[in-house]
Amino acid sequence: MRLEYVLFGFGILFCIAGVGYLATEYVRYLSEVGKLVSLLLTVGMFAFLGKYFEGLGW
Repeated sequence: MRLEYVLFGFGILFCIAGVGYLATEYVRYLSEVGKLVSLLLTVGMFAFLGKYFEGLGW
């Protein structure tokens, strides 16, 4: 395995962790309806990404 791929993988993981942390900090200030909409958007995003990667053959 090439070192670039390993570093790229770590970069992706750190990016996801950072976005997740910022999202949890932001959700604290949302109303209940805002939290529900945020949850639905997150589920939709992961569903879209799942279909996308499934189409790629992952």
